[in-house]
Amino acid sequence: MSREIKLDIRKTASIKIGLGNKILYANDYMLNLLGYNLSEFIGNRPRIVCHPDMPDVIHDVIGRMILNYQSGIAVLKHVSKYGDYMWAFTHFKPSYKEDGTFEAFITRRKPLPDKKLNGTEEYLYEKITKLYRILKEIEQYSGVEQAMKYLDGFLEDRGYANLHEYYMSFFDFKEEELESYFQIDQETPASKIKRYFDPKFLGLF
Repeated sequence: MSREIKLDIRKTASIKIGLGNKILYANDYMLNLLGYNLSEFIGNRPRIVCHPDMPDVIHDVIGRMILNYQSGIAVLKHVSKYGDYMWAFTHFKPSYKEDGTFEAFITRRKPLPDKKLNGTEEYLYEKITKLYRILKEIEQYSGVEQAMKYLDGFLEDRGYANLHEYYMSFFDFKEEELESYFQIDQETPASKIKRYFDPKFLGLF
């Protein structure tokens, strides 16, 4: 039976992806979480870590943003080498060489914030898993193109221009605070981490 792998808020799991959609780099924390050694991970496509529960359409949307050199966030379910799973709040952004030419995409992962939505008892995790189940079912019965049409309608009906805006709607922090969130480390005081999580999260407070 698979178990859930929990990310440490004070650590960041990172992968660097090149233009050929191949993994160029992964930090030790990412490798240890998923049970891979460097030689079997580098050179693979990022889909090596995609859990079967993840709808293809979500990765297609992210891929479209990457091709347009856009930054963004995503909620992804990963699978380890041994079949365990991990939910990751993921930030991806382009990286450029000194001369301004594109080099690679940097993707960073932190725990999924579990904040209540708009004062209700609904949580990000519950909303996301429900949407992903629907998209996966549509893909299985009608194909990825139909799932994309459903997702476009889902977002439009709720007033979001894209998936990134939908993910951000769950939080009471702003776009400019994303960088601070993904820079949380061992030196970050608990008072700053509280900005992003319920006080009970991980028993930190």
